[in-house]
Amino acid sequence: MLLALSGCGWFDNVSETSAENGEDLQAYGLDLHDFSYTNQSDEIVTNEDLEGEYTLVNMIFTRCPTVCNLMTPNMSQLQKDLATEDIDANLVSFTVDPDYDSPDILKEYGDHYEADYSNWDFLTGYSLNEVEEFAEDTFHSVVAPAADDEDIVHSTDIFLVDENSKVIQRYDGLEVDTEPIMEDLRRLQGME
Repeated sequence: MLLALSGCGWFDNVSETSAENGEDLQAYGLDLHDFSYTNQSDEIVTNEDLEGEYTLVNMIFTRCPTVCNLMTPNMSQLQKDLATEDIDANLVSFTVDPDYDSPDILKEYGDHYEADYSNWDFLTGYSLNEVEEFAEDTFHSVVAPAADDEDIVHSTDIFLVDENSKVIQRYDGLEVDTEPIMEDLRRLQGME
């Protein structure tokens, strides 16, 4: 458990690096588990909506006092870079504070970071227990309230899910350079 909390996941020292900021997760056989949650527009989004396309997933919450303030701008930059290069990929941010993060609050949060909702969903509509189980089952990462009750321990990674709902790669979501992610998506989509 200590390893999981210190690294927000058990992959931290066991995967081979495939790009400067990336680790190949294919050997672990992880799948994006079934879900049906609510986005910032109060619309239902399911795992089936993402099938057939690449998706970049992270975990955030709007009251986050630390890492989310770095991760979400990086996702925003990633979205801009994807649009500039005309690379098709969805972005999904799961809140780890679903009791507070309503669709309206997530919409305000996404607006603050200039999110384009045509391919970026901020999801809620589940319990804390459900997102804890989802994070563990899908990404083998931890979601847990911190001791000070103001923070929530969660992964700072961006996970790449392929068109067959396989979790194939993870990246450091605190890293500003989006090029390793872009490079992998170009390669996977036959653009290189």
